[in-house]
Amino acid sequence: MGFPAHPAASSDVIVSGRWVKDRPNAGTQACDSSKHREATSRAGPSSLADTPAEYHLLLGQLISRARSSLLAGFDTQLEPFGITGAQFAVLKTVADGLADSAAELCRTMHYDTGSMTRMLDRLEERNVLRRVRCTEDRRIVYLRVTDVGNALLPELRAAAAKAISRHLAGFAPEEACSFKRLLERMIQNGASTRQ
Repeated sequence: MGFPAHPAASSDVIVSGRWVKDRPNAGTQACDSSKHREATSRAGPSSLADTPAEYHLLLGQLISRARSSLLAGFDTQLEPFGITGAQFAVLKTVADGLADSAAELCRTMHYDTGSMTRMLDRLEERNVLRRVRCTEDRRIVYLRVTDVGNALLPELRAAAAKAISRHLAGFAPEEACSFKRLLERMIQNGASTRQ
């Protein structure tokens, strides 16, 4: 499988099938052989993604940075409501029926149980989520969005959508659709490797 046609960042470029990172004024111009030799010698081995494995690690790093940036955007937009981006993600996951217990949230969202317990405590303090013991098995505790949480969710969703829109600024509608499909495919691939 070859490398994609577009560099990972505006200052990155592919030289002889390898990513050359952070080259000023690299743009997307094709390199002739003399420019290729000059670029390769200036770049040095530490700035090259020589193998698919290194390239995949670069993609993973970019995905992680995008997630962090998105969560920071959520934090900014949701601050007036006293909810963080991570708390919103938990509340939305429960409201959307994707998880109804702390254990399911931990699996779905890849959180450890201690962090999740603290987050659920804070959401309960805000009166947007509550824990309900199962009547048949008292060991089981379900999570339910409260009336306050349900009333607040439309505003929270709108605020979070603003953060997402900012991150998708400049994307054509078809690019956003393609991006969504690629992310869904990546999630499916990940799920199939865990089965």
